[in-house]
Amino acid sequence: MKKALRIAVFIIVCLASVFLVSKLIRTLTVVDELTRLQTDHFIITYHGIYEREAQEVGKELEANYERIRTELKDAEHDIIHVFVYANQEAFNKATGLLHSVANGTSRGPLEFHFIWTNWFNSIFPDNPRKTAVHEFTHCVQLNILIKDAIQTLEYEDEESFNTAFEKKFKTDYPQWFWEALCTYEANELNSISVKYGMRNHLTLQELNASNQIYNVGYTLIEFLVHKWGKDKLPEFLRSYCNFEKVLGVSEEEFEQGWREYVNRNY
Repeated sequence: MKKALRIAVFIIVCLASVFLVSKLIRTLTVVDELTRLQTDHFIITYHGIYEREAQEVGKELEANYERIRTELKDAEHDIIHVFVYANQEAFNKATGLLHSVANGTSRGPLEFHFIWTNWFNSIFPDNPRKTAVHEFTHCVQLNILIKDAIQTLEYEDEESFNTAFEKKFKTDYPQWFWEALCTYEANELNSISVKYGMRNHLTLQELNASNQIYNVGYTLIEFLVHKWGKDKLPEFLRSYCNFEKVLGVSEEEFEQGWREYVNRNY
């Protein structure tokens, strides 16, 4: 028993040593100056990560750029500024999201920020490339909604428009769809997480204020696309998720169909 314990302790010490040495090497070898990388549609500003990692972000975003914008029928979109951070502290300080545990945030249709998560800065790191696509999809949603709002809202100047749009967005655009669409377009799906997220049978209204939307969001859009087709996505988005008008069902009927779909497939 004592021998087994010594072996276990030795293995733990070795693993911890490897981790600490690897973290130190990374700290000393990543890009430590604010650096810019420009692709066709993005300007990526980063530090604290490797150049190749920033390049991976650019490749992933460009690979999904036309697909997502085409699927959602995005109008003309100006170049998007992307800011990548090495850890939560740097992200929180730059975005002003004090005490936040979020790994990404969009700031309008032309800017988003996110953390390059890995085993050195996160207990359960996600895929940072998918996080980038997720945040980009937020930018696309905002671009579509803002351009529509310019034609429909009453306003006198830029300030009054921003106030009117922000009010309409917060009041009428459901948070569950805002996040679910991003998880779908970024292909953020884990069957175990889906089962975990479905255990309390949350409604769409409850998902508006629950982090479980990140676990089950993919399935909501997958169900919508399966039953009504991908062509309904941009119309549903622009209608601020009007079930009756776009899908011909009530919110409750959609929920029931979604639960049955998840039970069959997950």
